[in-house]
Amino acid sequence: MGSKGKVGIAAALLVLAVVAGLYLAGYMTLMLLKLQVPLKATTYLQYWKALDLPQVQPYVTRIKISGIVGFGLPLIIWLLLLIPLLRKKQQSLHGEASFATVADLKKAGMLEKKPESILVGKLNGRYIYINGALHVIVVAPTRSGKTTSIAIPVLLTYQQSMVVLDLKGELFKATSGYRASQGQKIYVWAPYATDGKTHRFNPLTLVPEDPRERIAAIQTMAAILYPDEPGKDSFWVTQSRAAFVAFASFMFENWYDMRSTGFPGVEDPNSSDLFPSFERILRFSTGGSDGESTSDMLKKLIANKNYKYISPQTRSTFSALAGLAEQTFSSVMATMQAPLQQFLSPILAAATNATDIDVTAIRKRLTTVYVIIPTQKLDESSKLLNIFFSSVIGNNLDKQLNEDPKLKYQMLMLMDEFTAMGRVDVWSKRISISASYGVRDLCIIQSQSQLRATYGADDAQNFITNHAASIVFTPREQEDANAYSDMLGYTTIRKRHRSISKGGGGSNVSYNYTEERRALMLPQEIKELPGNDELLFFEGSKPIRCEKNWFFKDSVLKKRIMDPVAVPALAVDQPKTKAAS
Repeated sequence: MGSKGKVGIAAALLVLAVVAGLYLAGYMTLMLLKLQVPLKATTYLQYWKALDLPQVQPYVTRIKISGIVGFGLPLIIWLLLLIPLLRKKQQSLHGEASFATVADLKKAGMLEKKPESILVGKLNGRYIYINGALHVIVVAPTRSGKTTSIAIPVLLTYQQSMVVLDLKGELFKATSGYRASQGQKIYVWAPYATDGKTHRFNPLTLVPEDPRERIAAIQTMAAILYPDEPGKDSFWVTQSRAAFVAFASFMFENWYDMRSTGFPGVEDPNSSDLFPSFERILRFSTGGSDGESTSDMLKKLIANKNYKYISPQTRSTFSALAGLAEQTFSSVMATMQAPLQQFLSPILAAATNATDIDVTAIRKRLTTVYVIIPTQKLDESSKLLNIFFSSVIGNNLDKQLNEDPKLKYQMLMLMDEFTAMGRVDVWSKRISISASYGVRDLCIIQSQSQLRATYGADDAQNFITNHAASIVFTPREQEDANAYSDMLGYTTIRKRHRSISKGGGGSNVSYNYTEERRALMLPQEIKELPGNDELLFFEGSKPIRCEKNWFFKDSVLKKRIMDPVAVPALAVDQPKTKAAS
C-alpha cells in the first residue's frame, strides 16, 4: 500500500475515534451526573461549554474525567491500530510468492466480460478472462483437455472474428452453429476433405497486381515451400525458389496481359483456368503440350518476340534454368515440383484453385474461419497451413484499427498444434506490434521444447515473452516443470529450533529461528497437478492456480452447442492441364 493510502486510512480511523470519543464522553458525563436525558453527539460539548457557569462548578471534575476517559480510550485504540499500519514491513529473506485471490483478479480486471474477452479458466466459480489485445499461449500435453476446457469455451464466448486451426473438425461441429446464430459468417477450409465439403482458398489471389509488390509476395511463398535446410547444399533451395517465382510470375504476367487485351474468360481469377494456383503452376512446370519438355518450352518462350509482357526478371530466370546442364536442370525441377505434387489431387486442387474466403474482410465483418486438417495429413499439409496463416496475418497487419473505420473487429487466431505448420516467420517477427491492428493469437503447444525445436531457443523465448498470458496444464517434461516452479517464485518459511543444554544448575531450554526458502510449488508438485487444475501466468499479476472450464460441466456453455453449419460440397473435376503459352 502506498503512503497516500496509509494516510487516508489513518485519517478515517481518527475521525471514527473522535466520533466515538464524543459519544463515550457524553455517556460518562450523564452517568456520573446521574442524569436521565437522551444521549447526543453534542452532549459532552454542551457541558464543556458550560463549565464556567456557577451551577456547574460542583461537577467540573466529573465532566473533565468523563472527557479524559471518553476521548482517551478511542485515541489509544487509534494509536494501537496506527502502529502496524505505519510500520515498515520487514522484507522476507527468500520471497513471499503466493497465488492470486479473487480480489486480486478483480483488481487486475480479469473477472470482467467484454466482447474481446478470452475465457481461460475459473476460480471459486468466477470466470477468468484475458481482455484487451493481449496474446495467450497454452502449454498442454496431448489428452489433457485443451479442446474441451480451452478451445470450445473460447469459441462459445469470444464475440469477435476468429480463424481456427481445427485439426479434427471437432471445433467446427461443436461451435459453428452457435457462432452463426450470433451473426458470424462461417467459412470452412478443409482442403483434404474426401467429401469435398469445403470453401476454397487460393493464396495466389492475394498477390498484388503491382509487379513491384508481386515478386516479393511470391518470394514469401517460395521461402515457405522451399525452406533453408542446415547442413545441405543451398544451391538446390535457391534454384527451386527462383524457378517457382519465375513460373508463377510468368502465369501472372500472361493472365494480366490476356485480361488487358480482352481475352474471353479471364475477367475473374475464380473462374479462369489460366490464373495461377499451386496445381496450375505445377502442371505448367512439367512442360508444354504434345509432350514438349520443360527445357524446350522455356527456350521457346524466351525466343518468341511476341511475348513482350514477360518481365526481364522472369525472362532472365527462364534463360538461366534453360542453360543448366540436363541432369542439373532435372534435379532443380524435381526439387521445385516436390512440395507441389500433392496438388495433383483433384480434391486439393479444387479447394485451392479459387477463393471464397476473403481474409481481408475478417476485421470488417464478424467472421469465423475453420481450417480443418486430418491428423494423418498434418505433415503433408504443414507448408500449405503455413502459407494460409501467413496470408491471413500479412493481409491483416496492413492497417491499424484506427486507420480505417471499416475495421471494426479483432481477429483472434486459435491455433492448436501451432508448431505443426513449421516456422511462421511473419507472425513470430510481427507479434510484438500486432496489438494496434487488433490481431491476437491463442496458441496451443504441447511443450516448450516443441516450440524451441521449431523456432530455436532465442526466438521461442521471445515468442513466449510476447504472450501476456501463459496457461499451463500438468506438464510431462521435467524441464518444463522446473521452469514453471521458478516462474511461480519462492516463499520464506520461518522454523523454530529447540535446544537443551545441561549445566550445573540443571537443564536450560533455548529457542532459535531460521528462515528457509521454499518454492511455491516444487517441480514434482507441478507434475502432480490434478487434471482439473491449471496454472495461469499473467503479466502484472500474481500467479493463478485455477480450475479448467470444461464446457460439458458448464450449464451456460452446454446450451450453446448446436448443429454445425451446412457446407456444400465442391464439384470436384479433373483440372485442365496447361496454362496458355
